This record gives sequence, structure tokens and C-alpha cells, in this order.
Amino acid sequence: MLPDPASSSVNHLGGRWLVGLLMVYAALFVWYSWPLSREFSTAFVGYANQYIWNVWNFRRQVVAGHSPMFTPLLLYPQGTSLWLHTYTQVLGVLNLVLNQEFRSVNLGLLLSFVLSGVGAARLAGRWVRQPLLCALVGFAFAFSPYKLARWPEHYNLLLTATVPFYLSAFLDAFAFEVGRLWPRIRSRRALAWVVILVLVTFFSDYHVLAGLCYFSAGYAAWWGLRLGAIRWRRWPPWAWLAAIFVLGHFVSRGLGLLGLDDRGGIWWGGDLAGYLVPPVGSRWLATAATDAFWHSPHFHSPASVENISFLGYILPLAALFLAVAALRSPRLGSLPAAPATPAETRPFWALLLLFVLLTMPELRWMGHDLFRLPTGIVHFVPFFNNIRCPVRHVMMASLLLPLAVCIGLDRWLLGRARGWRLGLPALLLAGVFGEYQHTAYPLIRAADVPEAYRLAAALPGGILFPVPLGLRDGNQQVGTMNPAELFYQTRHAKALRGGYLSRVPAATFAAFAHEPVLRTLLIAQQHPDSLALLPAPTPAELLAFRQRYPQAIFVIRPEQHEQPAHRLLRQWLLPAGYTEQLVAGYEGDYSLLKPPLPAGY
Repeated sequence: MLPDPASSSVNHLGGRWLVGLLMVYAALFVWYSWPLSREFSTAFVGYANQYIWNVWNFRRQVVAGHSPMFTPLLLYPQGTSLWLHTYTQVLGVLNLVLNQEFRSVNLGLLLSFVLSGVGAARLAGRWVRQPLLCALVGFAFAFSPYKLARWPEHYNLLLTATVPFYLSAFLDAFAFEVGRLWPRIRSRRALAWVVILVLVTFFSDYHVLAGLCYFSAGYAAWWGLRLGAIRWRRWPPWAWLAAIFVLGHFVSRGLGLLGLDDRGGIWWGGDLAGYLVPPVGSRWLATAATDAFWHSPHFHSPASVENISFLGYILPLAALFLAVAALRSPRLGSLPAAPATPAETRPFWALLLLFVLLTMPELRWMGHDLFRLPTGIVHFVPFFNNIRCPVRHVMMASLLLPLAVCIGLDRWLLGRARGWRLGLPALLLAGVFGEYQHTAYPLIRAADVPEAYRLAAALPGGILFPVPLGLRDGNQQVGTMNPAELFYQTRHAKALRGGYLSRVPAATFAAFAHEPVLRTLLIAQQHPDSLALLPAPTPAELLAFRQRYPQAIFVIRPEQHEQPAHRLLRQWLLPAGYTEQLVAGYEGDYSLLKPPLPAGY
């Protein structure tokens, strides 16, 4: 059976409701991020320093006539490509217009939250007649615990605005036939929107893009493999399912034993408890016990936000209610006024299960590995295993769960009294709103940049070495690289020898760690007791260092003040004409080692 092509031509959520929800979701953004709205141009939420840097570098490169997918300001002097970096180019494009990093990032996130909510509500309106249920779908997706927990650290994961619009365009563009994997094109205009939305998502975040790809492939497989025709009341389907899971366990384990690299995807896999325990920061649900749980050694990485997959309690209980009601009455909702289940929505429950299984390549409970799931095989497939944090697939579950639940509840409510049709959606919306409340987020402000970096900005040199120094990506690091250095660089605009990028080649790490003078500094800041075992840099090596990094400025942070690395720099640089300035900061004293000024400066 083909999905009903007429279902997309009617939307039960009118224009007034969409405009009203747009304003409501905008107000909720202000509510969750308060007091950000008072400092929209001078502050940002949390610790996500790199996203301010992203939009700053993007515009800087474009204005200079260079590729925005490259920066000369990290990994100096060669610079680095940014194609494998979490670069959020859509926010960079916005900064081309606004030319203000804070405002560009904050406005981009505001638009993403609002459009995620409006798009999800509009998507629900294809099948759901109760406006409050549509509003619930929009709220649950836009302000899901998954996104609220990650807001301070991962702005890229908040760029979900394209997701509901993609699903709508995808369903408009293709018609699927039972037993046929490849669909026929139903609307070329909708197909064009599919392509456009994929491109926008590609330049937003590859985790979100992966979610769209899995949805598309899973939706086609549901029709092509006739999954909707399986009779689960008979034993053969359950036997086949058991065989698939057992085979998947041994294949996944075997690939690991053969030495294939899973890029840490199994290690970072989710835990069933992550769906049941409220996240740290939940305003009403978190307790001392839940905080202790998240910080316990049950997890490979205690206190990491990557363990959080909480979907609330109300929506899963509503799904359980619908399942029980369907078992007790197979003709659930088959009242005279209720239509049959819309054909194009039938794969949604199976896709919801797929995304839940994707978050757990290994079935895990309270840190105990129980069973390797077939989804673990994905992490041994090159390219696909770039999703190293599979818990992030819960993003799609946070849309499909409220969507499938509200479609089912809408059918259940048809033919019932007006009080039921208004009261139950309002009660659910209020309950989910309470569940999804989060404690206030910290803000980072422009004024938080230490004075030492502001003074460095006025010096003529084009290179700056923060101490401690280091190079870091998502897999490893050499030395110590404070992500705040990216934020500080937007104020001083000096090139850095190190950097913090999503992906750095192994050869780059090796070159960084073995450069003679840098190697000694790295040992001094991390293992000073080993300095005696390392030959000191020769005068020729020190001269080569100063020539390679002419007029380099050194900012010694308080934790390294008067430590071995600081003393070595004094020993090397002061005889070469450098001067030192002590600068007070809110964290302690900074030392600024300044090169001799060029003649005539």
C-alpha cells in the first residue's frame, strides 16, 4: 500500500497557531537562557568557546578574500583546514551579515530553537487535529532534555531546525510501495527542498545529518522489507529477531577481536539507565542521588553529558498506555469519526526503536555490558563510525517519540467529549514542560577575557603562546590546550602554535610534540621532574625558535606562574631582549613576556 499522497495537502495547524507558537517558543528560549537576552551582544551560554571562534574566523577569512574552510591562526605557521572541524558554517554565514560574533551565535541558536519547535508542530499538524498536541510535539523536540543538557558545550547539536522540515519534504517528495526499497518521486519541488535541507544540515552538524540519513534509510527499509506486514502474534518472527540479535552480538564482538577500529563508538555507547535517570541540571527532577549517580564510576566517563539520553517520564508512559490500549482493543480509535492510521506514519514506532538501539551499540545497564547489539556493527564500518558518541542519536528519538505518541492520542481522543480533547493535551503539555525545566546556565561575557590578552592585542607581534600550551582534538591531546584560548584569540587576533580542533592528523601531533623547544616546554609544564633527563635546547635551537616565531608573545597563566615552564622562558627570552610584565587577573597573576619592540615602533 502506498502512503496517502493527500495527507500532505492538509495541515490541521492553522497559520495563527504557527505564528502563536513561534512567539511562545521564542519566549521559551528567553526563559531557558535568562539573563542572556539582556546581554545578547556581549555574552553567550556555557563553555562553548569554539563557536564564537568559528563565526569570527569564518567572516575574517571571507572578508580577506580567503577560503573560510581554512585558518592560518591555528597550528601556526602552516595553518589548518577546517573541513573536519565542527565548524557550524551556517552561523558563520549569519555573521557575514551581522558582523558581531555574540549576536550571530545567539541569534542563530534562537532561530534554531524556534524553527525546530514550529517545524515539529507543523509536521505533527499533517496528522494531528488537536493544536495543543501539535504544540507538545514542537516543545518536546525543540527543548528536549538532550538539547538542554548539551547547550553549554555543544552548540552544533542544537542546530536541529532542518530536521522536521526535512521529514515533511521527504514524505512529500517520495511515495513508497510495499516490497520496493526504491521509492518513486511524487513531487520534484519537494525533492528540491530535500536537497536544500540536506545541504544546510551538512553545514550545520554531521550528527544531525546522520540522523536524517538513518531516518531515510530506515523509512525505506520499513516499506521495502514489508516490516509492517509481519505478524508478531506468531513465533517465527520472534525466532528470526532472536537470531539477528545473537548473530549481531558475535559479529560485533568478532570484529573487535580482529582488531578493527570502532573509533571509541562502543566505549561511548549509551546506558539504559540514561533513559531513566534525570540529567544533572534538571530543575525539578534532579536530586543528590541522581547527581551522585551521574558522577559515579558506573560510566566510562563519569559526569559526561554524552551519557544523557533522558526522554522524560510522561511521554514514555503515554506510549505504554497506547500499547496496552492497542493490545486490549486492536481497533484502537476505530470510532465512526476516527480515520485509519495514516499510512505514511506507520514506520514511526519502528524508527523510534531503531534510534534507541543506535544509542546503545552494546546493551548496558548501570555500567555493566550485557549484550552487543547489531547496531554495534556500524562502528566498525569506515566513514559511518565517525559518529563516536552514539547517544547523540537520541535527538531523532526526541522527535519521533512525541510525534508517534501524539498521533496515537489524537486518534484516541476523537469522538470523546470536548473536555477530554482539551484537558488531556493541556495536562500533558504542562507535565512535559515541568519535566523539561533546567537550572540556570552560566554565561561567558566579553568582559571575562583576562587583561593580559587585551594588552597582548596591542603589541606588534603576530604570534602568541599561552602557557600551558598544547594541541587537542576530539581523540587526544599533547600538552594542555584550554578551549578558552579560542575565545581569547577573537580578542587579540594573534596566531597560535597549538589549537583545539575536532580532528587533527597524527603526524601533526607528532611534529608538535617533537619540536625541540616546544618539547622542553611540554615536559616542563607536565613532568618537570623529567627535565634533567632531557637535553636542554642548544643556543642554535633557541635562535631557530625565535626566527620561526618572530616577535612571539608569551602569556603565562596563573597556574603556571613561577613554575618550571615559566622559569625556562625567562631564562631563554630575557637575555634576548624580552621584558616581563605582571598583570593581575580574576584567577590570579598573569605574566606577559613581551618581545623587544621593532625600531621606530
